[in-house]
Amino acid sequence: MPGKAGVTTGSNRTLKHMLCTITGMFVLSIAWQVVAVDRVEFSLGRIEYNNVSTENVAVEIAYGTGKDASLHITVARLLLPRAGDFEQLEIDCKGALLTATVIRCRDGSFQARSKVLGNISGRIGMDYHLDGSEGRIALSGIDAGEGGIAATAMFNADGWHAAIQGKGVELPWLRKTLETHGIWPANYSDESGSVDINVTLDGNGPDLHAIGGVLRAQKAGFYGTNAAEDFSGEIHFDIEARDGWHIQAEGDLEDGAVFVEPGITIGNICPGIALELSKHPLRFSIDTTLDDSLQQVAIRQLDIEHAGVMAANVQAVAIRGENVQIQQADVALSTNDTGKLYTTWLQPFLLDSQFSSMETAGALKARAGIRDNALGDLHMVFDDVHAYDGNGRFHIAGLDGSLTVNAETTPVTSTLSWIGAGIYRLDTGAAKLELVSSNREVNVVSWEDVPVLGGELRIDTLNVTDFGREDMTIRLDGELTPIAMADFTRAMNWPLMSGELTSTIKGLTYKRGNLEVNGQINVGLFDGNVVVRNLSIEDLFGLVPVLKADIDIRSLDLELLTNRFSFGYIQGRLGGKVHKLELQAWRPVYFEAELMTPEDDDSRHRISQQAVDNLGYLGGGAINALSKGFLRFFQEYSYGRLGISCRLINGVCELGGVRETDDGFIIVSRGGLFPPWIEVIGTGHSIAWPVLVQGLKTISTKKPEIK
Repeated sequence: MPGKAGVTTGSNRTLKHMLCTITGMFVLSIAWQVVAVDRVEFSLGRIEYNNVSTENVAVEIAYGTGKDASLHITVARLLLPRAGDFEQLEIDCKGALLTATVIRCRDGSFQARSKVLGNISGRIGMDYHLDGSEGRIALSGIDAGEGGIAATAMFNADGWHAAIQGKGVELPWLRKTLETHGIWPANYSDESGSVDINVTLDGNGPDLHAIGGVLRAQKAGFYGTNAAEDFSGEIHFDIEARDGWHIQAEGDLEDGAVFVEPGITIGNICPGIALELSKHPLRFSIDTTLDDSLQQVAIRQLDIEHAGVMAANVQAVAIRGENVQIQQADVALSTNDTGKLYTTWLQPFLLDSQFSSMETAGALKARAGIRDNALGDLHMVFDDVHAYDGNGRFHIAGLDGSLTVNAETTPVTSTLSWIGAGIYRLDTGAAKLELVSSNREVNVVSWEDVPVLGGELRIDTLNVTDFGREDMTIRLDGELTPIAMADFTRAMNWPLMSGELTSTIKGLTYKRGNLEVNGQINVGLFDGNVVVRNLSIEDLFGLVPVLKADIDIRSLDLELLTNRFSFGYIQGRLGGKVHKLELQAWRPVYFEAELMTPEDDDSRHRISQQAVDNLGYLGGGAINALSKGFLRFFQEYSYGRLGISCRLINGVCELGGVRETDDGFIIVSRGGLFPPWIEVIGTGHSIAWPVLVQGLKTISTKKPEIK
């Protein structure tokens, strides 16, 4: 009858104590073979070591010939930090080798129950030197959904090494496993698809020194801050702890769709990049380092090839924080389709800017250098580029040539041309200019006059300083040759006017999205002069630009003004002012206007019946003409002075005229050399601004009946 020995230890033993106990048992078991003992059994109540604990461990050793034996171990409960809680663990090993120094299991099996994964089982092999100097364990044949997984781990005096291989590992299974390690990110759901895994890890004690391998995804999907749908691709990576972390990776993303948030905030927007990989596969490689604090990032090399969209190369050094500080960066980019480049890579970062809604086409190459969070130098090459602002604020067509911004002192020349451009409703024709740049300043040295509505924009000086930086400033001096007011007002969708518009532009400055004119804009209009002073536009290309100005009007010829305008015929001169003018989104919100016949005007003063009647349309019923009785038989009249004032506030125009009366105010006073004479009186002191505007639209589209 075989011999039998039994040992039971008490609870709360340390692992060292346990190993000493097990070693002693094996020494005894070998000694007992001499006296024909062929089976040894012993049990340990509870073992704890570095948060690893077991309960009710039972070991059974059955000897065959020589040193070979079979080993059977049962553990009622095994608790591993982060790995989870396992119950009913059983290990069976046939042909085990047991000596006074080594435990070896060449081919064994195990099974256990996990609260997270349910029943798990597989093959096991292990070597353990009883002095604790080295050891190895290998697991294989573990089901991972429809796939399988294997792992090996070994240690010695130099540290430890682990390897994990998985084939067709289902993402739901992988999530359950990684969540127990605290690796799977929070707030992700709806995992699908599978992944192949081949990963190695190296370390010493609790420290991880390196991790690398290959991940291959097949039809993977998940939803959270980042998302993927039917994603397939392969990523190779190698991460080493070397005075911080050194990361190298490359990947081919070839199918499905992914959405990635870089984790930065611009204004109130967290931009996200959506990639349709089925249509446009992407390949990347990166070599980067992070310092020990994980704050300084040095991108030694980043290459991106996005098929049909763009190619880019980046080297950069940046400091992470609430706002990323770029110490230095060099970026090169090229695309044959600026439309795809914009919608995929640029628009997500521009949603909180003036360029959030663009349509673009054409080819582009660019190189940029950034130093201390600001543009250092820039070189761009345009090939038939078209750009249209979705909000109708600006556009350019057929842009060709190059633009160079040189940070050095040596001047560099570049040339640009386009076939058409415009700001808001004002279109311009083709243009070509030659530029010279040094010290981040750009000057136009040669300019072909730009056609504008039958006239020309002639540039004397055009200068850009601090190009591409926060304080970038554009300065312009020039002249606008005569433009027909009919063409200008039609283009601006204003009531039709006649005459010509000319302008001299001095000291126009654009900075931080705001435009200011240091000086005056003189507009020759209807044989008179209009002077615009204190002109400024805040947020010119924003959604709600704000224009402010003071306008002085000097001696306009009313005959020229009304000749091509359906308001009616008026002779005489007109002067006045529009002060404290404020437009928001190009709609008036406040002004103080006064338009009057100059007191020293000695020209002929005549007004037609049509013009008198149209004053009624203009006033929305607040103005009456005293042209009843026999006056209705005349087509025009003499008048003394003409004048009207309006103070626009809170959407209401407070009206006035040449002078006040008991019943209202005089718009057109009696006078002139020859009869018949006429007088027009305003009977109401206010009119809603929309009513006044509608009156102007009615006059411009409908000719009233003359009585």
